[in-house]
Order: sequence, then structure tokens, then C-alpha cells
Amino acid sequence: ETPAPGAVQMLWANMLLHMCTEPQALLAQWHRALAVDGFVMFSCLGPDTLIELRALYQLLGWPAPMHEFTDMHDWGDMLVQAGFAEPVMDMERITLSYADPQRLLQELRELRRNLHPARHPALRSRRWRERLLQALDGQLRGADGQLTLTFEVIYGHAVKPEPRRTV
Repeated sequence: ETPAPGAVQMLWANMLLHMCTEPQALLAQWHRALAVDGFVMFSCLGPDTLIELRALYQLLGWPAPMHEFTDMHDWGDMLVQAGFAEPVMDMERITLSYADPQRLLQELRELRRNLHPARHPALRSRRWRERLLQALDGQLRGADGQLTLTFEVIYGHAVKPEPRRTV
């Protein structure tokens, strides 16, 4: 249910924007919903997310494993374009470790969607899965014996300013 325009004082969106096919429309909707001096906070994945997996898929000649994620500077620009003021952006990289490729894939499945336009158009075979598991085990295993993946997490916040008055 969409709130009435200007009815919301604070909006918090955790790990949503990177899954949105039309993020600028969503930012505009947030702007409409917020009251003047209302505050928006969000987090989302950034472009360095799963760089190891992207490189592996490229090495194997496969389509990208997921769509490209937006850079934090572009999120700041989109906030301003949507009418927000004083955007503040930050990011961090988190490295997750996995004991085996099956656990790694399970966690990636839990993240859900792949919005990449060139993603695999159909289900893949057991043979393809076995090749993927072998490649993950061979390419992503570090010196400590763990498989690692990088996640870039972007954090942002901004306020809705007073409407500009035309003279």
C-alpha cells in the first residue's frame, strides 16, 4: 500500500535498491512519500560484489552470473535527481568464507534474483552444475582452504528539502 504524499517521516530500505529494475522510479516514489525534512536511509550491493564469481564465469565463457550493480556515486546522483538533498554515501567490502562450493551456492540462491539481460535463458544440466562446483573449488579456494566471495555494501542517506520556490 502506498502512503499518502508527505506522510512518512523516515524511510529505511535495507538491501532493496540493487534488486529494483527501475530504481529512479522507486527513489521518486520515496521522495513523494516523505514529508519535508523527512529522512531516507538505504543499503544495497555495489559493483565489487561477487567479483570472484564474475571473473570465474568470464573465464569459463559463460554469461554473467548476475546483473551489474550501481556505484555509490551514481546512487548519490540519482538521489539528487529525485529531489533529495545532502546525500551521504559510504561503502565497505565484506569477505565471506565457505567450507565447500555447495554451501556457497546455497547462500547465493538465498540472495535470489538475477536481472542480467543475458542470463541463462533456461535451466542448466547436472553436468553444468558439476563443472561449476569443480570450478568454484579450484578457482576460489584460498591459502586457508576456504572459498571466499566479496560483497560490496553501499550505505546512503539523504533528506527531503523544502520545495524550491520559483520567482
